[in-house]
Amino acid sequence: MLPKPRPSPKPLRLPRRRKVTIAIQLSGDFSLITATDTQGTYGSGDKVDSGKIMGSWRARPLGAINIAGAGDSNYITAISQEIDREFKKCEGTIEDLETNIRKTSREFYLENAFIYEGKREQSDIPDCSLLVALTHQGHSKLWNIEGTLLTESTPFSCIGIGGPAAERLLNRLYPLYPTLDSLAVLAAYVIWEVKSSVDGCGLNTEIRIIHRERPVLVSSERILAWEGLFRRYKRLERETFYHAMNFIISPPMPTAFPEKFPVVPFEPQMRSLPEIVKQIEEIRAEFAKEPVFKR
Repeated sequence: MLPKPRPSPKPLRLPRRRKVTIAIQLSGDFSLITATDTQGTYGSGDKVDSGKIMGSWRARPLGAINIAGAGDSNYITAISQEIDREFKKCEGTIEDLETNIRKTSREFYLENAFIYEGKREQSDIPDCSLLVALTHQGHSKLWNIEGTLLTESTPFSCIGIGGPAAERLLNRLYPLYPTLDSLAVLAAYVIWEVKSSVDGCGLNTEIRIIHRERPVLVSSERILAWEGLFRRYKRLERETFYHAMNFIISPPMPTAFPEKFPVVPFEPQMRSLPEIVKQIEEIRAEFAKEPVFKR
């Protein structure tokens, strides 16, 4: 009897980058801030360190744009390039630009993703979400693009697997009186927190800003310096909670103890309030040395 032929191996698809990322955008103080992590994760599980924000600037008419995405990296790159081209060639009003970008994103989705609806597994259908921050002829806009929809978002928006965690933080921490420096630090802090708590988000942080039509890239050195201060703050956060909730600093010493055992004081679980205030003042001084613009 002839042996049965072995089944041919199923061809492997090229690895696709999954929608495991965090991207946020914020507005305030004549500034638009876009921030992401830099970890890209492929379907194979491999991780890469790469920037996720596409930015450009034009002089006539004056304007700038930053685009960040979550989803399949090739599709994010393709639609981002098409949106960037629409931005660069637009000489009309902000309403004209919105109409053109809405049309471009809708057509891209229908041609590259919708055509597979019902023909592929849901996990195999190309998927991408975009955050668009731009200025055009004195107007500032934050847009969120999902499928065929373009919606305006202010003062902040989040996408990616880390989006819900980031949105909870921003709902709680977004300042009543935002400044460029406070928003940049807040964006870095939110990305740092998400990277430490959400699987699939990680590596470094990228922050790009449009301030009064001027594009600004926050240096990786400054972000790393901020993250070092965030770690110092986290200990203070725990200790401040203990004080506010009237936790004991340390248990009382036993009144009766066998003489053969040495009496060792219990280690305090938080520092005194004056010490905590001193630490806060030191951290404030360090942040003052690391503004977005060196004065």
